[in-house]
Amino acid sequence: MTQARHVTDYHILSHEDPAALSKLVETAIHDGWQPVGSLCVSPRGDGFASVWAQAVVKYADRFG
Repeated sequence: MTQARHVTDYHILSHEDPAALSKLVETAIHDGWQPVGSLCVSPRGDGFASVWAQAVVKYADRFG
């Protein structure tokens, strides 16, 4: 029987440049974070750049 893993940390990475966000996510992965869910983009109606975001989590086998 496999033991359930628990999310212990949650963070949202964001940037106006999708390439820069990609680098942030790569760095987070190397630091033990795992992307979760879909990449999100929030267009801004004021003429400024859109904001790209990715949620990342860290897991543990148990809380403690």
